[in-house]
Amino acid sequence: MKSVLRQFCIFCLGAVISIQPVLSCDVSDDTNFPRSAALAKRTNRPLLLAFIGTDWSISSLKLDREVFDQAEFADDSKYNFLLCKLQFYQTQERSLETIRQNEELATQYNVQEFPTVVVLSPDGREIGRLGYIPGGVKAFAAAANAIIAKSRQQEQH
Repeated sequence: MKSVLRQFCIFCLGAVISIQPVLSCDVSDDTNFPRSAALAKRTNRPLLLAFIGTDWSISSLKLDREVFDQAEFADDSKYNFLLCKLQFYQTQERSLETIRQNEELATQYNVQEFPTVVVLSPDGREIGRLGYIPGGVKAFAAAANAIIAKSRQQEQH
């Protein structure tokens, strides 16, 4: 009986691990900018670049917990945009590649404070910025969608 249970657990773990790369692309949460930008362009969805430091910035931690970590936020069909979280940890290890990517993007987008969420059009143009907004997912998504709607309206004129 233990052998069957062990095999079942190994099977389930293998299934989850094999699905993981697919989920990281389809769910609106990623940390790899080139992959996120390519997905935004391919799916014609805006990309939110979230510059956060959750281990030292209280506002970043609030944004992450109250918005990004909520299941409601991950519902792509409801909030038609993608998220790329760029963590600037002070106490946790990150790969040199991640550190370099995040620092280059912070310089490119002239990030001066944390959190900063740069809203990009599907083709990569900056169309607006957000920070921490009290009110959870609905308030944050409403602000992001207002920026996106304004940009789309300007494109039509």
